[in-house]
Amino acid sequence: MKEQLCWLNGNVVPLKEAKIGVLDLGVLRGFGIYEGITAFRGEPFHFDAHWERFERSAKPLGLTLPYSSGEVLEAMRELIKRNTDGSPSTKSNLVLGERANIRMILTGGEAEGGIEHVPGRETLYITAEEFAPLPEVLYERGGHLIQHDHLRFMPEAKTIGYITAVTLQDKRKADGAVEILYTSGERVLECATSNIFIVKDSAVITPDAGVLKGITRNVTIELARGAYQVEERPVMLAELFAADEAFITSSFKDIVPIVSIGAHTIGSGEPGAVTRDLMARFAAHTQSQPAV
Repeated sequence: MKEQLCWLNGNVVPLKEAKIGVLDLGVLRGFGIYEGITAFRGEPFHFDAHWERFERSAKPLGLTLPYSSGEVLEAMRELIKRNTDGSPSTKSNLVLGERANIRMILTGGEAEGGIEHVPGRETLYITAEEFAPLPEVLYERGGHLIQHDHLRFMPEAKTIGYITAVTLQDKRKADGAVEILYTSGERVLECATSNIFIVKDSAVITPDAGVLKGITRNVTIELARGAYQVEERPVMLAELFAADEAFITSSFKDIVPIVSIGAHTIGSGEPGAVTRDLMARFAAHTQSQPAV
């Protein structure tokens, strides 16, 4: 069997052979955007919503999308299939099967003068990996967050600038945390790769500004509407620490209960009823997604 495959500028190639130039703006200046998408049974989850956000992220950077949404969707489907059961000419040793993690990265391409972006030179590549679930105990008993004061540059765009998140990984692991909570002064923002929600008196509340609005976040809001009062608004640290429940959402984590943040215990210190209900609703929703 051959190694893991990657889709790069229209071609499926072995991942270890996939290369971008040393003059690419993604390498030289960290200039690019990113999407993380989960796929169930070969089909990217809520692809249209991810693509719309990808377009919104590209716009303020002046990035040109070199392929259409339909072409990219088919590329993802092909990459999952060929990484799962191979093709007449290429076979992989991965078994993506029920669920896969997809990463899509668009960079500025070869720089002009080491810093200028020239539209039309962009590099687009896609990877597909086996889904690696978090330990089940985090969903059963809840997880822990560390807190860091940080407001991301252009927070509404999903750029590839993750320096703060990368440098805090050792601290996160040393503290036994599942994620890093970003705050700005007394304002709660988001986590490094997730969105955060609180529950107070059965109302489901999440920050609405200065954050990247995740696709799993948006799905969770829609699943909560009708059953609970939903509020998208500023959230203060005092509210978070006084919340009855808290949880985070992300494409690669789904919904994870949070029972402590730093030295603060959230609610009873156990996953709450509203969080558990939303976890069940989300799981049912993923099972209803069509397969390829």
